[in-house]
Amino acid sequence: ATLFLLPIAMLWEKKVPGEWPTVLGKSHMSDFEILGEVWVLNKWTVFYLFLSGIFSFMYNIVQFSIVHTLSPSATAFGGNFNKAALIFLTLLLPFLRVHELPGSPYIEVIYGAVIVNIAAFSYYSFLQIQAKMQENEKSSKLMDNEHSESEEDSNEESE
Repeated sequence: ATLFLLPIAMLWEKKVPGEWPTVLGKSHMSDFEILGEVWVLNKWTVFYLFLSGIFSFMYNIVQFSIVHTLSPSATAFGGNFNKAALIFLTLLLPFLRVHELPGSPYIEVIYGAVIVNIAAFSYYSFLQIQAKMQENEKSSKLMDNEHSESEEDSNEESE
């Protein structure tokens, strides 16, 4: 995907939105030119851009390992949990809000839905962990039984 999109980002010039043509001195620029201008104006912004890419890569690795460790449904629940947690934080912290919250009774419905979503994911995760623990106990009991049977067989043979 990177190799496919790189020429587009490097060469394709688009209209620069808002007041940026005044700041940058051009009305049409490629993404690479914009990145270069941002580097000149504020290097920390480019640093944060690359840092967000690193965090995104780490998140994808974690999600990939969750899919292979648990199940796709657990990953879907995890994605819903992330969204529910972000919505809950937005409801609780006024400085994160983009829009005003709806009035009653809608806001109560939203709070209830978010809390139930978080509770459902937590309970689902709890059930998954319990099932894995029971599976591990069963497999260890089977191994112990097989081990004790093989010892009994070897004792009978030696007599």
